[in-house]
Parts: sequence; structure tokens; C-alpha cells
Amino acid sequence: HAAAEFGLRWDRWPSCIWASSMAFSGPLPKPVVVHHANFLVEKAAAADCQPKVLQLRQLREAIQRGAGGEDPAWVEFMAAARSSPAMLDYRDRHFGARRPGPEWSTLPEGHVARPGGYSEKTAKKAAAAAAKAAAAAVAKEKTAEE
Repeated sequence: HAAAEFGLRWDRWPSCIWASSMAFSGPLPKPVVVHHANFLVEKAAAADCQPKVLQLRQLREAIQRGAGGEDPAWVEFMAAARSSPAMLDYRDRHFGARRPGPEWSTLPEGHVARPGGYSEKTAKKAAAAAAKAAAAAVAKEKTAEE
């Protein structure tokens, strides 16, 4: 739609559109044009927009003070984002070993995200089959002991 309507076309967000998932990519870009507040370190109720509003204010104030990536509160947020189990899971599903889709051949051989092709459904089936086999082995061992 954006290509037809506005003549816009891109393969990834430009760095001036900043999202919390970019906390792994170094300091804040200059300038930050948009903050895509798609992540909270602490889970909040869906109807409660206050935590995201606070995050937006925190970033705006850091940028307005000229501190940006050096602002202590923002540095703390960035560190929390990088160590959050939810963010680590997100990165693994979109850029890591659990990434679906075709091979990204432009990535170097051996890169964790290059192969792609991961399927949550297939992984769940394999885990269920492994659990069933383990339970059967335990049952067989118990029977042999009796």
C-alpha cells in the first residue's frame, strides 16, 4: 500500500525509526524520528497504556536534554531490554535459530539466522514425540524391574 499510495519502498525500517528490539544494535540513532514503542520490560495489562507513555516520555526527555544514549535512565532501560527473556525470545524467533522463512543467503555461512526454515509446529510435534518416547522408556524400565 505504501508503495502505491506514497511511493515508499524499503526492505527494513530505516534506523531513524527506533524500536526497543534495536537495543542490541548500539546507541540511539541521530535523529530518532519515530519511537515504535513495541516492548515493555515489565508486562502490563493490555488496557493500560501508561507504561508505554512513560517509556515514550523517558526517551523524549533524554533526547531533549541531549543525553540520548548516555542518559542513566535510558541506559538502564536499554540494558533491561537486552536481558529481558521476552526480548531474547523475540530475537531468537525473528533473527536467530528459530527464524522461519527462506535462507538468508546474504548472511555469512554459520550465522545463526542464515538457515531459516524453523517451524514452531514441527518443533512441538518433535518435543511431544520425544516426551512420549521417554515416558515409554521409563515404563519399560519399570516393567523390567518388576
